[in-house]
Amino acid sequence: MRILIISDTMEFSGAEEAIVTLARLLHKNKQIKLCLCSTRFINNHIKHLPFEDSYTINRKKPLSIEELYSTLLNPLNLIRNLRHCLDVADDFQPDVIHSGIFTSALPSVIIAKRLQLPVIEHIHDYRTLCLTDLPFLDGIISQLSYSQELRYYLKKVEFYKATLAIGFRRLFYSLYNQCDLLIAVSNFVKKTLSPYLKPPIKVLYNAVDVENEKRTEKGKHNKISLVYSGRLSAAKGFPLFLKASELLLKNGVDMEIHITGMGELELLANRFAKAFNKNVYFHGFLPRNKLYDLVKNSNVTVHPSLWPEPCPLSIIKSVELGTTALASNRGGIPELLSPKYLFYPKQADLHNKLCEFFKNPDKFPPSLAVDTSPETIVNRLVDIYKLLAYGGM
Repeated sequence: MRILIISDTMEFSGAEEAIVTLARLLHKNKQIKLCLCSTRFINNHIKHLPFEDSYTINRKKPLSIEELYSTLLNPLNLIRNLRHCLDVADDFQPDVIHSGIFTSALPSVIIAKRLQLPVIEHIHDYRTLCLTDLPFLDGIISQLSYSQELRYYLKKVEFYKATLAIGFRRLFYSLYNQCDLLIAVSNFVKKTLSPYLKPPIKVLYNAVDVENEKRTEKGKHNKISLVYSGRLSAAKGFPLFLKASELLLKNGVDMEIHITGMGELELLANRFAKAFNKNVYFHGFLPRNKLYDLVKNSNVTVHPSLWPEPCPLSIIKSVELGTTALASNRGGIPELLSPKYLFYPKQADLHNKLCEFFKNPDKFPPSLAVDTSPETIVNRLVDIYKLLAYGGM
């Protein structure tokens, strides 16, 4: 069975990483012949994959969601990428089109209609309701009026871009409703978006593949060590993490704090590391093997998102690597972790949860509440492909 996965870009956030990981796992499956069609930027770190055919945009990788969409939806980039995807599809002749992330719905639906093929859309977020994270930082997802949506966009971009964003968002909302099937990465996403979307929705949690990075023994740091890894943004709760960490350090907790990732708040991360240079290390972007080593050798990872995370890879990675994950109780996170690992995304709650962990870490062994094993995820997805390609839905 020949599967064409189309993704918005190869490397940006957890959603892009989830699709690339899924593609890697599918490539190993003997029932699947896979092609991944996407975009790249000139400073991408991820190596070119043997089953990948991507169009390169001649600029550096964007640092924010708004900048990413402005780049991908630029008419020239949009037309060039669409033409590239059409050429790839004509050469590959797939049986099923799988749209990986939001903007890839446009080439996916066009190709599916042109070749008369079934098309799947993978839902990693809430972009069908709004292109920015800002409306959802209180953890509640709801449909906005056009005036509300416009006001949020104007906080990030110029007026003409804000009005274009509304049009594009409505276009992709329409494209989602033209798909044969939607795949949500958590029950929370399915429950939240099902009132607004027509196609049937199946739930498939994100998978991570850390087998090649595992070791038989782990060497934890002598000091208590905690890690923040992810996009450096307000939506991800990075300022909240810094405030709680600063309070712990000023209260005399002897620990190491490691920060990894990129984003619009990198300057804030640098300032914090300089202010507490004996305890805080800002690594910026880390290659996967170095990131995995850092997580494996640490005591706990912290995931303080304000917005309702659909199914964060960073939590699954941490637990699979043998390190406890503590996270906010937003979005799909309570499906991944039992209540004792969760905190309300406020400074005092995060501070208290970390103190509770430091006092009795044995009470918090690394554990997930659901099965996210690669084998389970891939087998379920292959079954979905078969139903679409041969049996109908």
